[in-house]
Parts: sequence; C-alpha cells; structure tokens
Amino acid sequence: MRPGSGIWSRLKCYGKERAGHMRLYRIGTGCMRRREIGIIGGGASGLMAAISAAQADSSGSCKITVLEKKDRVGKKLLATGNGKCNLTNLSFSVENPQQYYRSQNPEALSGLFAQFGEQDTLKQFRRMGMLVMDRNGYVYPLSQQAATVLDTLRFTLEEQETEVVTDCAVEKIIVSQKGRDTEFLVRAGGEDWLFRKLILACGSIAGEKNADFGGYALAKALGHTILKPLPALVQLRCAGSFWKGLAGVRCDARIQLLISGPGTKESYEEQGELQLTDYGISGIPVFQLSRFAAAALDAGRQVKASIDFLPGFRDNEALWQELMEEKCTSCRQRSMEVLFGGLVNKKIIQTAVKLCGLSMGDRAERKNLPAIRKVFALLRSFEVQVTDTNPFANAQVCAGGVPLTEVDGHMESRICSGLYLAGELLDADGRCGGYNLQWAWTTGYIAGKDAVLSLEKPAGQRKKGKRE
Repeated sequence: MRPGSGIWSRLKCYGKERAGHMRLYRIGTGCMRRREIGIIGGGASGLMAAISAAQADSSGSCKITVLEKKDRVGKKLLATGNGKCNLTNLSFSVENPQQYYRSQNPEALSGLFAQFGEQDTLKQFRRMGMLVMDRNGYVYPLSQQAATVLDTLRFTLEEQETEVVTDCAVEKIIVSQKGRDTEFLVRAGGEDWLFRKLILACGSIAGEKNADFGGYALAKALGHTILKPLPALVQLRCAGSFWKGLAGVRCDARIQLLISGPGTKESYEEQGELQLTDYGISGIPVFQLSRFAAAALDAGRQVKASIDFLPGFRDNEALWQELMEEKCTSCRQRSMEVLFGGLVNKKIIQTAVKLCGLSMGDRAERKNLPAIRKVFALLRSFEVQVTDTNPFANAQVCAGGVPLTEVDGHMESRICSGLYLAGELLDADGRCGGYNLQWAWTTGYIAGKDAVLSLEKPAGQRKKGKRE
C-alpha cells in the first residue's frame, strides 16, 4: 500500500508491537477524530479528570473524550462502601498522608493532597449539586446510595458536553513528536483518535473476575516502570482444618500480623470487627493488614496472624489473670461449656477447647488444669499461618503500579511529555474508609486541570503544589 492511501508518519508505536520501535505506521482508512484531551478509563479518577478539565477550560473550546472499555462508566463506584459509596474521610491529614496510604515513594503524597484534599472534594461535589452526610468522619452521599455519586458525575459530564464512548477498549497508543509538542494517536474500538494530551486513568485489576493487566501494559509500553500489582484490602487465607466450624462468626478482635524472613521481623496490628470464614479471616482489620501480608508472601517470607478474641483486657492484664483464676475456682467440676461460656462466641470456644485436647463435656478438674490454661491463652493469642490472600477478584484495591517518582506534581509523566496518570494505576493504596476514592479524586482532578492548562501555558508557568 502506498503512503498516499492512508495517514502515514514517522511515529513511535506502542501496543502489540515492540515499545519504542520507530517505523512507518498507517493509522487507518477512516476519518480520524481529533480532540484536545483524551482520557482512557471511565472510573472515579477518569470521570473526575474529565470534569476538572472542562472546569479549567476558560475558553470552552477544549474537546474532551473519555474512552471506557466496559458498557458503562463508573461500574466499580456502585460497589464501593457496600453500595453507599464512602467518597472521602474527614480524619485525613494533608500534612501526614502516610498514616492512610502506602507507597514506595510516600514523600510525594503531601504535595498532591495539598492541591486537592478532602475539603476540596466536598466543595467539588457541592458544586456539582450533591449533598453529603458525615458519619464519624466517613463521608457518604445524603441518599446513602453509590448511584447518586455516579449520577452526579455523569450528569455533570453531560452538562459540560464531554464525549463519553463506552465499549471502547484501547488497542494501541502511538506517540508523535512535533517539535516540542507531543500528540497521541489512539486506536480504540476500531476507531482512530488524535489527542494533544492523554490521561491514563485505567484503574487496577482489583475487583475484576477476569484479570486484565491492559492499563499496566499501556503504561509500560509508554516507557513506565510497573511495580508488581498485588491484592490489597482483601481477605487472608489461613492454614487449619477447623475453619469450616468457625465460618460465619463475627466478633471484635485485635489482630497482630507477624512477618519473618532471613534477618527480618515485622509486626502490624489492627482492631475491629473480625469475620471468620471457611478458609481464614476477613473484615476491616484484616483488610487493613492484607497489603503487608501480600507483599511478604510474594517475597517468600513467613506470615502469621495472632488473634486476641478478648481485646478489652489488653490494657488490664492483671484483671484478666484474676478472672481466669476465679473461673477455674468457681466452675470446678463443671463442664468446659460452663467454664468458658459467655466469654466469646461458642464456636470459638468449641474450636479452642478441641485444639487443646479437651471436649466440651470434660470437667474442670485438677488433671485438666494445664489444658484449661492453654484454652484461656489461646483465646488471647490464637495464632494461625497465613498461606495466601484471596485473588484480585476479591480485592478492593491493588498495591503496586507506576512509581510516583515517574510523575510530577501535576500528574504529568516525567518519561512521556503530555501524558498524565491518575488513580489506581499509580503506586499508592489507602486504608479502608474513603481514602482510595480520595486518591482517585485528587489525582484525577490535578491531571485533568493541568492537561488543559498545559495547552495554554508552558510547564514553567504553572504553579506546582498550590491551591488556586
């Protein structure tokens, strides 16, 4: 085919071909769609990026397009916060975000949240017409329906006349350099798009039944490093044949994660409602610890979980010792069921008694005292071997992704000029409680705003890390 029969240029091609390979490439036979801003991904960060970009467009002439591979945008949003959408958290500290987020480059976090923090999120949603409620720092839409958040974002995009294309998976990204300017030729959904600025907001593979590493592959093909994605905010699988007997139990507990390996020992603690399953442990405190377990297991280290089913005695061990002695004295010659009755859930008692070599019908007599003391000790330190996390499909977020050192304070790539990254694609994962959505709002807002401003001002004229 002759060059005159299509659109030809000397370009850098990314996608199925080898990244960085320079060659003549034909973009297609149809009409190319030209836009100023392209956003790949219609999740929380991508939608916020599109809204922010339109708000920053003072002339109203900037054409913005969101490309989403699924049949509708914002599907994951509908599942957040058990369908209520915990969109941010008022306990957040801009000065010390490392309390709430994990990253290999945590020093980059403060500057980003200083530009767009939790108060900015509240103002932004109020500006879009959505009312919120505060429940002990956890912020939800007043309706307590995640659909309200998604509808607010969708209706705002419609009012701004932002183009949203669904069922549109990206096949290739081709970077063209024109002097100091970069253009992005994107093949998606069988169509060709030409963007002056491109925002990757593809999300992670968390919550996906069929793990699709497409977003990571696009970032890698564009020259970025990918820190291995691992499940986070996820259940932990544990060794033991007794778990089926504990399935369904919920109780307040303190969990200590114990990690060991050659020359290393680490421990992390959380307290809250623990959920016992037929394969191990779940619940908020487990989710908070899971990213440490995932990283340690991936590195080949040993991981154990020690569960205190009676955390209320943690600050008064003397009282605990006194109550144990009272129990053993007052319940002498009575059954294990009576001796341990009322301390914790009966299923936990049955399991602990059996693991210590007793049965529920055994009597609290002198010969059984050593085993009885073991049961009491087990209720305070029920140690199990963690063998794995549940898969990505069960995870709420992912650890890993593009290092924060590879983007600047505007979320622009330090590797590919004109490319921006936002959301879960980046190496930052937060605790439960609205922090991961706040990360999406923050990075999406900054990326969208700067992508538009960069069309008007050189990088040196844009303020980094400042609220306007």
